[in-house]
This record gives sequence, structure tokens and C-alpha cells, in this order.
Amino acid sequence: MLKVSVTPENASRCVCGGCPSFPGGAGFFCAQGKSDLPVQQRGCLCTGCVNFKAYDLRDGYYCVSGRAGETAQ
Repeated sequence: MLKVSVTPENASRCVCGGCPSFPGGAGFFCAQGKSDLPVQQRGCLCTGCVNFKAYDLRDGYYCVSGRAGETAQ
């Protein structure tokens, strides 16, 4: 698993805004880190994101756990 680069291209592929658990804010949690807002886990779209596949990510709910590559596995 690689760390997701913070680039405009990667940010444009982010699916956080359409997620049922999206708490608001900027999104792009796999690269930017966990949300400062409370998250109610109602489902996760991370596995369907292009960045998830491109960076060989695992798990999901980066809005809760923080940046990919820095989360506990």
C-alpha cells in the first residue's frame, strides 16, 4: 500500500463527497487524513475509488482512521 499523493488529479478522482458516511469538509481523507468532524459509519465508498485501486489501498473509512499508509493494519 502506497501513500496517496496530494495532487489536483487525485483530488478530482475522490469519491468522498458521495459517500453515505461523508461528514462534510474537504474530503480526500486517504491523502489528507481523518475528518475533524464526527463520522457516523453508514457505508464506505473507498473501495470503489480510482485512487484506492491506483495506490493499492486496503480497508476504507479513511475519514475515521486517517491517511492511507499511516493507519493501523
